Amino acid sequence: MSTSRRQFLAATAALPLTSLPALAGGQEPNPAAATPRLQATVILVRHTEKAKNDPRDPDLSEAGRERAAAFAQMFAAAGVTALVHSEFKRTRDTLAPLAEQLDLTSETIPARDMDGLIARLQGAKAREVIVVAGHSNTIPAIAARLGVTLRDLTETSMNTRVAEGHLPHDAYDRVHVLTPGSGGARALELRYGAPTPAAKDGEEH
Repeated sequence: MSTSRRQFLAATAALPLTSLPALAGGQEPNPAAATPRLQATVILVRHTEKAKNDPRDPDLSEAGRERAAAFAQMFAAAGVTALVHSEFKRTRDTLAPLAEQLDLTSETIPARDMDGLIARLQGAKAREVIVVAGHSNTIPAIAARLGVTLRDLTETSMNTRVAEGHLPHDAYDRVHVLTPGSGGARALELRYGAPTPAAKDGEEH
């Protein structure tokens, strides 16, 4: 064997294994393979029932406050390490009883900053438990970005449509627990608080 041949083989053997496919096949590594997988547990909850005092940014109704308290009771012992909500009062106030019980300061990530939220969740470490309070149109989108398709969604809500679907108008009693797995994130759907009645046609929740 020639000296140059031996040098080539020695150099190839010293390459990291991740470099060998590109060297052999002339292909670039697949960027998707480097996409971070969910390591933390993520609890997704829609804001609870809202009042009618402000059409854009209302407070919680009495039923909403009762449900927020039920949510806090349900997850107070779940090892929650962080709370995240959108810029709207109804998501912040949904988490307020739990934040008070756990002595945690909740984080605000605007509803439109989906990339920032997903980066926050995917960057969390194993054993972290993060609660995210969102909206009927953002909860399915967050789950989808983390690799989970929620069940029993509607295509449109209040004449708006998002690709991932909406939670139904009446779905205030659902909570989705996303856990990491070797094949991707998995979801457990739970119910909490009083069952919510079906909304009237055209009523916004």
